Order: sequence, then C-alpha cells, then structure tokens
Amino acid sequence: MNIKSRYLAAAGSLALVAAFPQWAAAQSQSQSQSRSATTEAEEVAQPNPAVLDDVVVTGYLQGLRRSIDEKRKNDMISDSVSADDMGKLPSSNLTEAASRIPGVSAVRNHFTGEGDRVVIRGMATEYNAYAVNGVRMGGTGSPNDNFFRGVRLSFLPTSGVDAITVYKSLLPYMDGDAIGGTIDIKTPTAFDYAPTYAAGSIEGTLLQQRDDRTSWAADVALGKQFSDRLGLYVTGNYSERGSQFEQIGNSGDNMPRTWYSTTESLDFDPKTFVSRGLEMSTGDTDVTRWGFNGSLDYRGDNHSFHLRGQYNEYEETQFRNRLNFRNEGGTKVSARLEQMDKTRGDLAQPADAVVGYDPKLGAIYNYTPAQIVDRDKDGKITDADKGAAGFYSLNGASGAWDPKGFRLRRYWEGGTTEGVLQLINLGGESRFGAFTLDYDASHSESEDNIIDSYDMYFGRNAYLWKGNEGVEIVSQDDPQYLKWVLNPAGMAAVQDLKEYTASGLSGEYGGAKETLNQAQFNLRYEPAGSWLQEVRVGAKYYKSERERRQGTLIDLAPKGTMADYSALFGEPVTDMFDGRYTGLYQLGAVIDTDKMMAEIDRAKAGNSTLLALKETESLDYASTWFYDEQVVSAYVMGTARFGAAEIIAGVRMEDTDNEIRAWTEDPVRGEDYALDNTGFTNWLPSVHLNYDLTPSAKLRAAIWTSVSRPDINRMTSVKEYSYDQDPDGDGKTNPTTEWVLTGIVQGNPELKPMTSINYDLSAEYYNGRTGAYSVALFYKDLDKFLYRSSSSVIRDGTLGEFDDPSGISVSMPMNGRKAEIHGVEINARQQLHWLPAPFDGLGVALNATIQRSSAETGLSWHPQGYTLPFMETPDHIVNLELFWERNGWEAYVAYNYQDKSLEDIEDFGNDPYEQDYHFVDLMMRRQITPNLTATFKVQNLLDSYTYYYTFGSGKGGVRDYIENGRYLSLNLNWRL
Repeated sequence: MNIKSRYLAAAGSLALVAAFPQWAAAQSQSQSQSRSATTEAEEVAQPNPAVLDDVVVTGYLQGLRRSIDEKRKNDMISDSVSADDMGKLPSSNLTEAASRIPGVSAVRNHFTGEGDRVVIRGMATEYNAYAVNGVRMGGTGSPNDNFFRGVRLSFLPTSGVDAITVYKSLLPYMDGDAIGGTIDIKTPTAFDYAPTYAAGSIEGTLLQQRDDRTSWAADVALGKQFSDRLGLYVTGNYSERGSQFEQIGNSGDNMPRTWYSTTESLDFDPKTFVSRGLEMSTGDTDVTRWGFNGSLDYRGDNHSFHLRGQYNEYEETQFRNRLNFRNEGGTKVSARLEQMDKTRGDLAQPADAVVGYDPKLGAIYNYTPAQIVDRDKDGKITDADKGAAGFYSLNGASGAWDPKGFRLRRYWEGGTTEGVLQLINLGGESRFGAFTLDYDASHSESEDNIIDSYDMYFGRNAYLWKGNEGVEIVSQDDPQYLKWVLNPAGMAAVQDLKEYTASGLSGEYGGAKETLNQAQFNLRYEPAGSWLQEVRVGAKYYKSERERRQGTLIDLAPKGTMADYSALFGEPVTDMFDGRYTGLYQLGAVIDTDKMMAEIDRAKAGNSTLLALKETESLDYASTWFYDEQVVSAYVMGTARFGAAEIIAGVRMEDTDNEIRAWTEDPVRGEDYALDNTGFTNWLPSVHLNYDLTPSAKLRAAIWTSVSRPDINRMTSVKEYSYDQDPDGDGKTNPTTEWVLTGIVQGNPELKPMTSINYDLSAEYYNGRTGAYSVALFYKDLDKFLYRSSSSVIRDGTLGEFDDPSGISVSMPMNGRKAEIHGVEINARQQLHWLPAPFDGLGVALNATIQRSSAETGLSWHPQGYTLPFMETPDHIVNLELFWERNGWEAYVAYNYQDKSLEDIEDFGNDPYEQDYHFVDLMMRRQITPNLTATFKVQNLLDSYTYYYTFGSGKGGVRDYIENGRYLSLNLNWRL
C-alpha cells in the first residue's frame, strides 16, 4: 500500500468513527463518569462569540484577542495570526497569511502572483524550521530555485488551520536548525468547538485580466465530542484557482557599451549598460489544491492521546507563448578586428577608419599593424584581418556596442508541477504527580515534482536580416515597458510566421522527495513552592531520506515553419498591458496548449505530420542524487522565577550523520554513484529572560544559538574528472591507461553547517485584551555563511579552487565567511472600543520591520571584505490594517509593502533585485443569519504589478515585469 493509500485509509477510519458516535461514546462512558469537575471546566469548549472585556465580538476582533493571548503567554518572542485573521484576508495560501506577521516577508511565484515561500527576519526559506502542532514537517525546498530544504507554504491553503505562530527565538526543546525562526501551524481539534460542530464554505472568484478567468474553492469541517473525553475533528478542502499574466522584460544579461576583457570586475557602471534583448509573453496558470486534516483526541485524567494526520496536494499547470529578440555575436558576420594593445581606448571606430576597398580583402582601414593585428601579414589592415566574433566594433578597449545580428524566436513552453505535503503523528501526554511526560512519533513525506515541462521554439538567426544588423531595445515612458526597433521591413516581418522555422520540441521531468521519520519525548518536572519552576529534559531522533531525479521525457523533431502550425493556434493576442503593445508591437499568433498537447500525443503514437519522435524517456544521472540525514538530539533546560523575573536556560545537542550518493563522471574508471559519509555535532546553549514590569507590561531578552545544515545540492553535485589525454604532446590521444588526471570538479560532502549567535530584546504592552504594542530588536551573528546554490557565478567562498597535495586542481563549494543581520520590529494592534457608537467597532493594526543584512561574498574578484545583502531580504516590510465591526457588519482594508531585495549575484557587479511592491486588499462581510455569513473580498485592489525584477537596485534595468490583475471573490460560510 503506498503512502497516499495509507492516508486515505486513515481518513476512512476517522469517518467510520464519525458515522457511529454511539459506539465511540460507549467506549469512553465509564471513564468519563469519573472525571473531575475541575478538569471538565478546563476543557469545555470556548463559546463563540468571544467576550473581550465587556465588549461582545466575533470575527476579526475575536482573532485579535486570540493573537494577543498567544503572544502574551509564550515564553519566547513570537507573533501569531489566527484563523479569524486569515478569514478576513483574500489569502490564497499560508505564505500570504504568514506574511502579515511582523518580520515575515513573502517570495512570490513569478507567474501566479501568489506568495510562494516565506523569509523570517532576513533568513530565507531553507534557514527556518516548519512544524504542525509542534511536530516537524518535512520539506523539499524549491528544486526549481536550486535549494532543497524548507517548505513552500504555498502548497497549503488557509482552510483547516487554526493559527500560525512564528517563534523568533528558540528554547532548547525546539529543533535548533532554525536561524530565522520556527513556523508552527496549529490545526483544530473537536475540543476547540461546541460538542457537535459542522461548518462549510464555498467561494467563487473572478480575475480581472484579459480573459476574465473564474475560480472556485470549497471546504467543510466536522467536529464531534463523543464524550467529554473523546473527540474527532476532520476538515477537507478543494480549490481551483486560475490566473493569467502578462510579462515584458530583457532577454540575456545587460551588457557594457564598450568592450570588456573580463566579466569578473566591479569596474563598471551598470546604469550605463545596454539591453541585449527583449522578451514578451502571456500565459495562463491553473493551481489546484486539495487536502484534509484529521484529529482524534482522547483526554483522560492522567493520560491524553492523539492521532493526527494531514494530506495536501498542490498542482500547478502553467503554459505561455513568448516572443524573443536577443542580439548575438557568434557568427562570421560578427568577426572583428583585434587591437594589438587591448587596453587602448582612443582608436577610431572601424566605420570611420575606412579609406578604400579591395575586391578580395574587403574594406581597407587607416589602422597600422602597430594598432591592429595584421593576420595576413600584408602590411595593411583590411577585412581579411578580422578574427574572433563579438558584440563590439573592435576586440579591444576602443570597441563599442555594435551587434551585427540577433536571434528572433517564438516559444510555446510550460508544464505541470505537483507538490505533496503529508504528515501523520501519534502522541500523547502522561502526568505522574509533579512529572509530565509527552511523546510523539510521526511519519512525513513531501514531494515537489516536475511532471512534465515542454519547450518548443520557432525562430531564425537574423544576421543582416531585412537589412537589420541588430535589434535596438528602447523603453517607453515607464522603464519597464521595453520595445524593439527595426527598420520597416523588419518590423512587419516580425508578424510573418513563415519567417520562424520550427526548430525543436523537448520535454523534461524531475523533482525531489523527502521521507521523514521521527520520534521524541519530553519530561517535565514542576516542583511545588520553589523558585525553580520547571526542569525539562528530552531527546529526539529523526531520519530524513531525500532524492532528486531529472531526465528527458521526450525529444521531437518539428517540421516546417510556424505558419504550418496554424491548426494549433488559439486566439491571437493583439493587446497587452492596457494598449501599450498593439499593432506592430502585438504578440500576435499563439499556440493553444490543449491542441499542442494533443499533437504531442499523436507524435508519440507516430501519427503526427508535424512532429517526428527522436527520443523517449531517459534519466540524467548527473542531476540525480540520494541524501540520507540522521539526527540525534537531546536537551536539558530549567525555568526559574525570582519575583517579577523569569529565567529560562538550557542547552541542546544535535548530532548529524549524512550518507550521500552522487554521480561520478570519470572517463577512465567509468561512471557510477559514489558514496560519502560525513557528520558534525552542534551544541546550542540559550538563555531567555521574561520580566513583568507591570501586569500589563513585559520585557523579554534572549541570547540563543542556532544552526542551518549545509546546502544539499552543494554537497551532492556530480563529481567530474578531467584528464590530459595527450601527455606526451605528440598530437595523438594516448590509451586511457596513460591519461594524466589534471582536475576535479565536485560537490563538497564536508561542508559545515552555518551557525548563528542570536540576540533579542523586546518590550511589550497589553491594553487589556483589546490591544497590544511591542518593539523588538534583533541581531544575528552568522559564521560559515553560504550563499544559495542558485548563485552559480560565485567562486571563492562558495566554489573554492585549490590544488590537492598531489598537485591536482580541485574545484568545489566551500564555506563562506561572516555575515550579520539586525533590525527592529514595531507592532501595534488596538480595538478603539472607547469611541462613541458606531465608531466603537473601529480598530487598527500596524506592524513594520526595518532590517539590514550583510555577508562577505568571498568571490575572488571582489575586494577583501566586500559585502552584499542577504538574498530575498527586504530592508523594510510594512502591514497596515483598518477594520470595523458592528451589528453583523464587518469591513476591512489591508495595505502591504515589501521593499526591494537582492535575488542573485552576477557578472560585472550587475546584481539583480526584486523591486518593492504595494498591495491593497479589501473585505466586507455581512452576517445574514446567526449561522450564515457572506463575504466579498478584493485582492490587489489597485491592480499593482506582482513581480518586477531588475538589473541593479534601481528600476531602470528591467529584467522581468509581470502583471496578474485583480481578484474579486464572493464567499458564503455556514456553521452549525
């Protein structure tokens, strides 16, 4: 039985219990009769609505109370968002809901516009831990972004979740691999509601974009307390969300206007760079989410047990049609004269240096052999002396940007990805006088797979095409709206589909998977009448088994030109970006995805007249690896109180062992998987102080340590051996037994974990149960820092080069140097209940994060001590919320701002940034009956762009600009 079947079977078992409540109640009736009145009072469900001081509230104000109570009771620095909060926002997934929390920012999916994953206090997804009800959740990271730790919370909907808490300082009983923090997702139990509970909702959504696409979502929840000891809660959800995007941007990297000798230099001004090309596209994305949660709970006098399970699937299908221009310099037409002194920048341009023409030699120039390389040794400089091809008029510092040709292409591309997150855990708590023992065992699986990914292009290499030597790229009034410039014949031919030769169609598959098994226990001792309030010890074991696979799905040879594929066309796209791209600048003809997929199926069967089958599925061994990680941890901690001061101190030990199987490419000894075993041990001490200034004011301080285990992809990269195949230099390849090893490029199984010493200080004030105010300062001092694998251009500090003792050149990832991040979080939430009616239903919530980060890059061509910000770390994050609730009406408006952030490190110091964005969301709700509410939501009210990617930190060098439109939703919610 596969894991999915096991989860579905578990769901069926829970449903049987729900179907026969009399049997379940009978099993616990005799035990429940002996239950004490005190315990019964403690576990009775909280009424709904809630009472805040003397004000009766529901909805958002109820969520405000819950978030305040959660923050106040925690022993460490934390912030929460409750289900009531999430219900007010048009959040399509948990990433967007969590991004409302102070210090948390969202990294967005470029094409859906949704929040994809979270960053906590400047630390990217893979540097944080994720849990469900306190139990660690497995995650494969984001394989498409080349990292394999962490969880994409976009896989999870907001339905079926009771609250999200972000712990920003860690106690020893928590997993230590969370430098940014830990996100804990709490799911409901039957004892969180009335004895018999049922609820459901249905929602329809309209996207205000070119085709006005529609979506829908539904969820249902059932809870039953069979007795005051035994309860069952199950919830299920299903949603389909369609989005549409329009994209404009650069094709290829921006380049200097003058010739350069190396890309590895900071001696450039990227603001003066020229756009190498342009691409424009539009496409559709369909996201389907479905899943369920279940919790079966037994609560006895001295023993409590629970069985909980979650299963969630995410499927994203995205296809687009793309028009692409890119200047090229790699053919004979682009051959250039070469300067003798390449540093000299005062030579005339070739067009200005022509003094004659020779029928055989071509143009004759007034350069001298002392200035230009005289290749034919005839004493004069002519076209016959041209050498290497390039983008610049001369191969030397006098060369200016002068492309002689460009590529012109149209693409149909996209595919389907699928993600799975599932967790089942069995645990409980037993009380023995002053001792309390809790225990838990769990099994988790996560997947992030490329089911299929197709790429087809039609195009030509346009050298001296229609009289155009290159394509010029210019911007309109706004820098993000680029346009192409050709002569009239070229402009008209862009829409002539006979100019595009069908050149290739290929399909790929791939993905990553993790299986995580774990068991843990915690033993607490609470002495009576002592300054020592609690002593806690515990241990945990987990084993993570990961694998990555990648390969070719299919390879097809297309025939003819794009005009021959007209039967596969959809409706032409004649207008994009509100009239900015029409006429000669329209996208024009596009491939219809359903028709093309049907044609691919015909090609597989040998029945296509357009596509011929070349190759079927094959595995790319070099991109496939297996990684097993085993962690044994233990901790001890104590809590003491001295008057108004509470001190929590302890230490955690985590011992990590890795088994790595990665591909080896060795032309002498053959190709196979190589096995490496590595390990390390981390000791993580911490001290927390909570001080009650007054009953309403609290100070918190903490010094704690944490770790992030090494980047998996850097540890598992393919090992490639290079040989001198002609060691005797006679011009002939020697037998392999005589080849001499010259170099090795490999992953580094011995990478060390990144460690951090963290300092936190916060002040909190609680205005009864209707308001909370806090200011928090944080500082993280990181050692052995590593930039992410996606930064492929990094050399020293990430990819180190050295000679081993035998003199062989070895290139492999290395640990980096020091890094730091510091900042301040400001948070205020208040119901204005003292105002006169009807304004007493007003409230405001504001949180702002100001943070700075820096890390030594360690690149060989960066000066010593040169730093850059962390990737995906905005300097400023602001959330502002205004709400009003009275007499069954609710209104809510939210503003979210996220500053620009570094996305990668590239040549010339022309590092790309994701620009800042602003979103405004709106909600209005009416309680129609005591059990039925209707909600109208607007997401992205101002129709702001959802992705703006640039070369450099300014907005001028656009690399990608995407708009997704505005979402309008109507929701009906019913509860028993």
